[in-house]
Amino acid sequence: MPLRFHIMLALGAFIALFGIATQTIEHSPRLKTALRSGTVDIGIEHSMPLSIDMEYSVHNSAGMMRIGSNATEIISISVPEEWKRGEVSGASLADVRKDEPTFGYVRWHFPQNATVTFQMQKAPEHLVLHNPSTSPLKLNIAKVHIETGEVERDILLIRDSTVSVW
Repeated sequence: MPLRFHIMLALGAFIALFGIATQTIEHSPRLKTALRSGTVDIGIEHSMPLSIDMEYSVHNSAGMMRIGSNATEIISISVPEEWKRGEVSGASLADVRKDEPTFGYVRWHFPQNATVTFQMQKAPEHLVLHNPSTSPLKLNIAKVHIETGEVERDILLIRDSTVSVW
């Protein structure tokens, strides 16, 4: 067989493998997260308009995130499985429930007006928030760098979309 035939065959195989790899990355959230090293995804589920306060602090490589809401309903927030729940305020500890981990995430159920603190050994460099609800979400963010004393504040309005928070 001529060399040209083998080159065309190899090129076709490469294109097919590239297409399969692209589709796998596009449709695999866990793989996509691994490829975006240092990026963490959080999902928020709610059915009514919602305001969330997210306070994030970083010290050395560790981090802490405090998430609170003005919800008048039970909302669900999915965070990485490695994050450890800490202090709970605005509700009893027993009322803040969690589902079994799935795909590396834990879905926490926050009762009305609850605030929950999560601790992480490795603070994320980037945060992506998913709000699949058609009801609007107002996200009030405060990011504190303990070493420098720098504080970044922002407000995002999110509806039926995914946004890069930082």
